[in-house]
Amino acid sequence: MQISAIEFKLGSKIETLAEACEHNPDWQADRLLAKTGIMQRHLATPEESPLSLAVDACERVFNDADRNHVDGLIYVTQSPESTIPTTACLLHERLGLPENCLAFDLNQGCSGFVYGLSMASALIRTEQISKCLLVCTEGYSKYISPHDRTCRPIFSDGASAVIIDADGKGDIGPFVFATDGKGAPNLTLKKNNGVAGVGDQILHMNGPKVLDFTMEAVPESVLRLIDKAGFALGDIDMFVFHQASKVVLDRVRRKLDIKETKMFRNYRDMGNTVSATIPVAMKEARSAGVLTPDMTVLLMGFGVGYSLAGCIIRT
Repeated sequence: MQISAIEFKLGSKIETLAEACEHNPDWQADRLLAKTGIMQRHLATPEESPLSLAVDACERVFNDADRNHVDGLIYVTQSPESTIPTTACLLHERLGLPENCLAFDLNQGCSGFVYGLSMASALIRTEQISKCLLVCTEGYSKYISPHDRTCRPIFSDGASAVIIDADGKGDIGPFVFATDGKGAPNLTLKKNNGVAGVGDQILHMNGPKVLDFTMEAVPESVLRLIDKAGFALGDIDMFVFHQASKVVLDRVRRKLDIKETKMFRNYRDMGNTVSATIPVAMKEARSAGVLTPDMTVLLMGFGVGYSLAGCIIRT
């Protein structure tokens, strides 16, 4: 079993950090860049939605995979186009996938890709499906106030599409998970009480509290995962963490004493696309020639929920 193909599509509008700071003269670009590491983010245009971005990402991945053999579709989003029916059914129709195909939504954020990977690999191992299309797509920008210094410089809109195949010499697993629902109020949607430039709901993030969870849960979960796999930290060839921000990954790296050369980062020009950050990073790492066959890779998503999911894959 292996991840055989990855593609992505980001929102078409690019907003630089300088442009956001120009709109907010009290913001200091150098200080924000030092914390986030993000120079620009990608936003959906009025003509785009998380679903349309997902369609574009999937059409790209079908250049390397036959859609007629897909018998599983998992759609990960917290910006659903529809709840009745599930957005997965809408995507299934738009892509023209076979009728003998399961399709469902998964409401998860930063941990969503690894959650989806767990479900896809379990379905394949139990021979319920043989080829799964795992889609992660998000459009947080519609929830963010133009004057929110915590969220606006970070979040991008985008979609990833990944094919997981029963065949192949790679492997997926084991997995670890962690949940702390007490942290739910620290990264959530709230009713908009008159903030201009946003719809009925507005994103609230308590950055310091989310960072506290990250620094407690991520290092412990990494060590738990490699122990579960029978590995040592040095056996991991590459770490692909959720691309939350520079300060988050810097602190995780230092706490675990990971070599910088083993930690892939791409948030600078991508921003934080929530559940799509890990597959987008993997695609970029493949394109850069640093993620190659026969590597042992640790993936870990963490954040909104609080929720964490990690796994080890063999490319």
